[in-house]
Amino acid sequence: MGAAGIASLGLALGAILVGQLILVPLVAGNTALVDANLARALAEPLTLRAAELTIGATVILAALAQPWLRHRVASSLALLAAGIAACDRLVLLPELHGRWGRVDLVAMRPLDRIAEASQLSLVHHAALAVVLLLLLALSVIAALPAQRRR
Repeated sequence: MGAAGIASLGLALGAILVGQLILVPLVAGNTALVDANLARALAEPLTLRAAELTIGATVILAALAQPWLRHRVASSLALLAAGIAACDRLVLLPELHGRWGRVDLVAMRPLDRIAEASQLSLVHHAALAVVLLLLLALSVIAALPAQRRR
């Protein structure tokens, strides 16, 4: 159970850190070869797959947290991380991609839709930050000696 818990924790952290915070901005920001609208469209499936990996890993982590970590708060933190990750993928990301789809990034028009999409992007990044903090808290609990995990 410990190996599966560590693997799911690593997968969730990796999907957020590598997928969402490194790869997606690299693809979306690569406007040297393609225009900004195409770069954003190419980054969309990568964002969705990274979010799905995060959901899967946090759900597995929520199932394994109590037997693996034997800490009163562990299952609550894992369930909260899974819930926020699911809301991010199932509610925020489709709306976010829909809003960015109605914007022309090359011409930077219409400005009001760009502002709306930027605000929703901020909410998405805040949700990622909260999930990341919850996963880091679970990592700290996992690093504690077994005698201190009560």
